[in-house]
Amino acid sequence: MNAHLILIFFSLSSLLQDGLTESVFTGPEGGSVTVSCSFFFSGETKLFCRKSCEDGDVLIETDNVSAQRGRYSIRYEEAPDLLSNSFVIVTIKELKKSDSGKYTCGLKRTLLPDGNERVEIFVTDAATTTAPTSSSPETSEQSSAPQIAALLLNVSFIFIIIITLSVTVMVFCRMRTSKHTG
Repeated sequence: MNAHLILIFFSLSSLLQDGLTESVFTGPEGGSVTVSCSFFFSGETKLFCRKSCEDGDVLIETDNVSAQRGRYSIRYEEAPDLLSNSFVIVTIKELKKSDSGKYTCGLKRTLLPDGNERVEIFVTDAATTTAPTSSSPETSEQSSAPQIAALLLNVSFIFIIIITLSVTVMVFCRMRTSKHTG
């Protein structure tokens, strides 16, 4: 019984872990934008979808480390250690105004629930663009803050697991003690 509760907790926690925030990316019309999505648990199939992947709006999907389809390219960077996140990195070339909107990065998994992270892309006029056009884990200045945030999130995730397991053990011992005294 308790093992089932722990497995349910881990499954729900992983669902909440991936896709906690919606990232916003901008790129100039006619240019390109690189979207970086981070996931705590790795996955086999990488997806990038318009709106939601459940709606069948899959723009690119692969089981390989990288792939290209039309204006879309996708690559996967596996986490180097247990406290780091894996990344799905998607680049859209030749941006059009119609590319503005909500997207989903996804990872399909065998043993764990699938991971999804929602992102939003804004395509700006080519002449008035002053915002950065991409965010990826390759550039050190842009990636240090997200990596620190991801590390803190992972550490807090582990801390929550330890607290939850401790409370579960305390409740179990308390129930067992009350059975013997009653």
